[in-house]
Amino acid sequence: MKYHPARCLKTLLLLLIILTGGKVLAQQAGFNYTASPASLCAPVTFTLQNTTTGTPVMYTWDFGDGRSSHDANPSVTYTTGGQKTITLTAKYYNGESTYYRQITVGDIPAVDFNANITQSCKLYTATFTDVTPGAQYRTWDFGDGSAPVQSTTSTITHAYGKAGKFSVTLTVTNSTGCTQKLVKSEYINISIPDVAVTSPTGGCVPYTAAFSATATNPATDPVSGYTWNFGDGTIQAGNATINHTYAQTGTYDITVTMTTNSGCTVTKAFPKQIHTGNPPSGVSFTVSPTTACVGEPVRVLADAKYAGNYFWDFGDGSTLDTTAYDLKHNFLASGNLTIQLKAGSNGCYTSPVSMPVTITGPVSSFSASRSCTNRTAFTFTNTSTNTTATSTYEWDFGDNSPLETTQNTTHQYSVTGKYTVRLTVKDNNGACSHSSFQTVYYFLPDFTAGVSAICRGSKATYEVLNIPQELVASYTWQFGDGSSATTTQQSYEKTFPVSGNFDDKLIINYKDAMYCTDVVTKVGNIRILAPVADFAITGGACAGQPVNLKNTSATSPNTPLTNWRWDLGNGLASTAQTPPATNYSASGDYTVKLVITDARNCMDSITRSITINPSPFIKVSSTQAKICEGSGTTLNAITDGNVQWLVTDNLSCTYCTTPTASPVVNTRYKALATNAYGCTVYDSTDISVVPKVSLTVTPNMNVCYGSSAKLQATGATYYNWTPVDGLTNNKIADPVSTPVADITYQVTGTNDPMCPYSAPVSVKLSVKPVPSVEAGKDQEVPVGSVVRLIATGSIDVVKWQWSPTDYLDCTTCPAVSAAIRKPMTYSVTGTNAFGCSKSDIVSIDLVCKSDAIFIPNTFSPNGDGVNDIFYPRGKGISFVKSFRIFNRWGQEVYHREQFNTDDISKGWDGMFKGKPQSADVYIYFIEAYCDTNEFMQLKGNVTLVR
Repeated sequence: MKYHPARCLKTLLLLLIILTGGKVLAQQAGFNYTASPASLCAPVTFTLQNTTTGTPVMYTWDFGDGRSSHDANPSVTYTTGGQKTITLTAKYYNGESTYYRQITVGDIPAVDFNANITQSCKLYTATFTDVTPGAQYRTWDFGDGSAPVQSTTSTITHAYGKAGKFSVTLTVTNSTGCTQKLVKSEYINISIPDVAVTSPTGGCVPYTAAFSATATNPATDPVSGYTWNFGDGTIQAGNATINHTYAQTGTYDITVTMTTNSGCTVTKAFPKQIHTGNPPSGVSFTVSPTTACVGEPVRVLADAKYAGNYFWDFGDGSTLDTTAYDLKHNFLASGNLTIQLKAGSNGCYTSPVSMPVTITGPVSSFSASRSCTNRTAFTFTNTSTNTTATSTYEWDFGDNSPLETTQNTTHQYSVTGKYTVRLTVKDNNGACSHSSFQTVYYFLPDFTAGVSAICRGSKATYEVLNIPQELVASYTWQFGDGSSATTTQQSYEKTFPVSGNFDDKLIINYKDAMYCTDVVTKVGNIRILAPVADFAITGGACAGQPVNLKNTSATSPNTPLTNWRWDLGNGLASTAQTPPATNYSASGDYTVKLVITDARNCMDSITRSITINPSPFIKVSSTQAKICEGSGTTLNAITDGNVQWLVTDNLSCTYCTTPTASPVVNTRYKALATNAYGCTVYDSTDISVVPKVSLTVTPNMNVCYGSSAKLQATGATYYNWTPVDGLTNNKIADPVSTPVADITYQVTGTNDPMCPYSAPVSVKLSVKPVPSVEAGKDQEVPVGSVVRLIATGSIDVVKWQWSPTDYLDCTTCPAVSAAIRKPMTYSVTGTNAFGCSKSDIVSIDLVCKSDAIFIPNTFSPNGDGVNDIFYPRGKGISFVKSFRIFNRWGQEVYHREQFNTDDISKGWDGMFKGKPQSADVYIYFIEAYCDTNEFMQLKGNVTLVR
């Protein structure tokens, strides 16, 4: 950990403390880090943790290799080793602080090694030397199945105990603790040579054998000599060819030792290589019959002493080496032929006199060829010998078709298969006949790729169809991507590296010339599918800012993509079709990889390096966050780029770092910083403007003596009323005043205490007299009465108003009548010409008495319209609860409930159960409620007169 030194540190520190009030110690740049891997072996990623104190306005990271960042806590990856210097500069409003750390990143070892001998024809011990710079610990794997060996020395030996090709792996850890390995494939090649000799031979003793050896050895290590062990006790050094004479009969094993220039030796034994013997005696043979037709069996019988095998030459081009001395032979040639015999004993032969034999009749033979234009057609050409003009021919094609009797013929097969064709030739009189046979194949060559469509990079297995393998000399495949292959196998695996629709061609070459070369072509035989992965950056690529990657991958026709895998190069991954915008905290080059998969599971990938440019930094502030309308403040843009103010309202300049702003409304001033890479960042600051006051108040008012008036001012946030006499609160917009005499108030206002108050505005309150009013004395009256109310007042009363208005005949008259139905309290208000008013009240109480109801004592229901109905009458009654009438015997003749007085429809008409009642005295009972809600009961007599 290192800090930038300061000259005259004590003096400078004291001065800073004095100037900043001790705050300098709270402004110190610093950081910690974590590394992955913790071994610090490249590539290593450092995640930086900012520990800077104070309140910086800007961070600038310098990673020592041209990369930078303004993020507070960036990460950076170093792909090479060495000492790395990371510097953090924290900029404050009143200065800056710098802190740096030097970190040693370990280099991955550049592993290399060699061996003193890498190729040999014999088992040996190899010496390996590690030439890796800075190596400290090594692990060797010699590739022959032996356990790995660890070593701290650069040189090590290893003994190989078997032949073969061996891959050697060296894993090295260097002084920085970083590890790397190197594999040298088939680095050790131990190839032991081989030797072969000519075929076994033999003869009669003494027998001189000629030997020839053939060695298989590297051209760089030629044979220097041979040692021969002839099996008879003789060992002789010599060359690759040598002669040796055997004097005794017997069977001998041969051993050859081969030596190369490098000292490699190979010893190989060849059992029963030489046979020597004595000639058999008394050798002869007989032939029976001595005359026969071609193809007829002829018996040969040999006689010999001490013979172990017989070598026959029948004179028709055929020979036979056998232990049988009695056998039969079918001659395939005609004419006077000579039979020869050699009777042998362990390689030594005796030949008797040859014997003649006469073979007569035709010799059947024919050739066949398949049509090159019509694979069903075969041409058969008769090549029989010893025929005459009268010879006959018979063709059997093996497919149950009719026999043909022409000398030559053409035949077409309809069903594919393997057929045996026979030609029988007879002489003129039929004494001799001979048949020859050939196998022909009728087939329709074809092939398949197994699939019609596969993914690019996948394997298609091509199979040959319908072709007899035994006929084929080779297959030549010509694929639509321009590649070709020749093979003898009926299947071939093909990997297509490119996509497209391809024609395929198969060329079949046959061993037998009778089958002309077949060519099978299939147009558009296989479709190689592959999406094409691709992406691009849209917009800017600047450190610390969102970088948008656009997926521009192309699909195979009619095959949508189903899967996307992004490695964004900054430790993040995504499976979205278009990944969300990602952030690269440091500038530099990053490797981004996209792998796509479509609905057929076909895949493609692309890896591309993207360059992230440094971003500028900008911090915008203002001297005052709030100003009064009409004043201004200074803006300050701290940046390492070029600044441009995007909001220029009432701004003194557009491209300077400290303009003066004089806004008239609340304004957000936004600035743009741009660096040489075209990267931009924004920052802004808000200026609040306290508007000027436009003050208004309510107009002058009259106030009745003893009353209050509400003052109202508008146009400001803060107010001040003077004088304070009679006011509830002189600091609000709407105080209440209760003046006792005429008074004039003044109010001033402002929208913020930091801004001056406005000029005063006045309002006058005039105090007016209040009239006198009397409502009269309280009264108590019987229910149903009409009450007379008389109000009196001072002479300035110009308007009267009674309340409530219930039962009143006039609500605005000083004297009124009230037919009250319940106890009432009335208020009367008198108002003068200034609108000042005074009120008084009067109470009326009701008294409920029985004389409120009038009950007649006689009625005459004779239908003359006069006094026909007996019913209760009266005022002040709220309702009749019940009305009942009984005759002198106590029988109820009439009953009604819940009705009002004076309702004739509820009275008794002298009838009971539809019959007129006799003239008599009846008794009535009445229950009723007064308007005062008091209950009363009345009882009496009524006379019914007829």
